[in-house]
Amino acid sequence: MKKNSLFWPTFILIVFGYFLYRFDVFSKLKEIFENLDPVYLIFSLFFYLFTYIFRAKRFNIIFSSISSTDLAAVMGVHTFFNNVLPFRSGEASFPIILKKLFGVDATISSVALLFVRILDLIVLSLFFLASVLFVAIGNKELLWIPIITISILIVFLYLGLKLLKKFRNRFFIIGTVFSFVHQFISFKSVGKIFFYSFLTWLFKFVSFFFILKAGKIDLNFFKTVFVSTFGEVTTILPIHSFGGFGTYEAGLVGGFSLIGVKVDYALTVAFYFHILLLLMSGILALIGWFYLSRRLKRT
Repeated sequence: MKKNSLFWPTFILIVFGYFLYRFDVFSKLKEIFENLDPVYLIFSLFFYLFTYIFRAKRFNIIFSSISSTDLAAVMGVHTFFNNVLPFRSGEASFPIILKKLFGVDATISSVALLFVRILDLIVLSLFFLASVLFVAIGNKELLWIPIITISILIVFLYLGLKLLKKFRNRFFIIGTVFSFVHQFISFKSVGKIFFYSFLTWLFKFVSFFFILKAGKIDLNFFKTVFVSTFGEVTTILPIHSFGGFGTYEAGLVGGFSLIGVKVDYALTVAFYFHILLLLMSGILALIGWFYLSRRLKRT
């Protein structure tokens, strides 16, 4: 990684540290951790674990020669690298691991990952839209969000399909995606992958709900989806700090502010939420790493 590419992640981290100090986040964070409910934490980890299983099931449909257990371990390591490395550089871990351990061509696995990411974006948009509608019922000031969201989705899908058909033979990556879907995935398989994508996000948001519950943060499920979506969207930004610190919190604070939560409390909750998420991701990555290491020794 070039030194110039480290400037923005480092800068964001420094600015984030300043805001943590300014709003006295650490003392408030201590109170949350002192009153954590371990039962809700266990529930959260349980549901978060299942998101890895469902992700593995998606890729098992595409790469049927690789077991779901192996793919779940890959997902554990891959997701953690994605969470901690800036600029989404952790995405490269997926094709690297599949090539190293299972001999899958890096181009094929990269296109498969891109295809799944597109489905993820669609499912996330649907969850967000549903959450906005429920949240807006109790807050009419937010009614503009579903209207704009629906309009953007319709325009995006219409233009996206038009452009894909028009340029499928002109741009390598678009042509590769079409070729991949045509050769490796049937219409029925796409439906199954979409279903597992739905379950992945459903269980992920339930896990988020229990993370907040564990910290005595009273937010219903749809508000949890609404707020956390803003944080999730920041993970696909071209500028992403180390561990997502600063950028992820900024997204969550933006979501909290829209439902009337004060910035200082929102920042504390966002930081707590992010720490718990990284810890769970780290635990599952460690398990996946040990599993894959043992598998590598056997090959």
